[in-house]
Amino acid sequence: MSSEKDFTMPITRTGRSQTVFPPPWYYGVTYIASHVKFSGAEQIIPEFMKTDGEGWVYIAEFVSTAESNWDYMYQEPDLVQYMEGAIGLKVEYKGKNYLYFPYMWVDKDWALVRGWLDGYPKKIANIRMTKLHPLLPKYNRPETGLKMGGYVTRGGGVMLRLRVELEEKTDSLPLKNFGPFINVRRFASRGEGEDDVYEIVSRLRDESRYGEIWKGTAEVELGGYVNDEVNVLSVDQVYGGYYYTLYFRVTKTVLLDKVRGQLERVA
Repeated sequence: MSSEKDFTMPITRTGRSQTVFPPPWYYGVTYIASHVKFSGAEQIIPEFMKTDGEGWVYIAEFVSTAESNWDYMYQEPDLVQYMEGAIGLKVEYKGKNYLYFPYMWVDKDWALVRGWLDGYPKKIANIRMTKLHPLLPKYNRPETGLKMGGYVTRGGGVMLRLRVELEEKTDSLPLKNFGPFINVRRFASRGEGEDDVYEIVSRLRDESRYGEIWKGTAEVELGGYVNDEVNVLSVDQVYGGYYYTLYFRVTKTVLLDKVRGQLERVA
């Protein structure tokens, strides 16, 4: 069991050099998103999952800190702010529905490492989205007719572009029907006598709270890259677009299963 001082590398006597500090982790997030239906989605999930292609695409701005790092909010804002883009799928695993993310990108190393700890397949990318400011004559608040957009690029590839036009407030998101999160924690062994880490886990939120939720229309464009197989997906239908804010706290993940190799589940 890791201690407060060696939760992640690099290990020092004080622990202050860690890339990611121990949870609880706190998140304040602003999202633009789209509810979609994909074809080709079965090609980008593990073989022990199933999907009908119902998906969720988002680009988001995060403010996030560990319990021990609230002072970073003023000491080093770069270590509590990051951008993220993701493609999620509603999947079936052992007869239950879950939300699984085959693709996720961030723009900070610590956000990437923290995601890998919980089984999110994060990679580094360039991510931008529309931001609002209360004093601008336009784009000062979410309202009917407001158009927002963002994109994720990595190397020479465009992963995705997302545009949303807001129409009205709503009380909930389609995500409520996707189920809890399901992730794959994968750390391959490198030598004889070592064990692979290959676990199916579900990340839990201790608490969460939505701010305003707006819905409207959306446009989703997908690209790809030499080692990002986004191009195998096609957007067959766009059900709607969303803008929303969310707070949540995370302390732990729950182990659902272990797997040996790629397919065989350990009893």
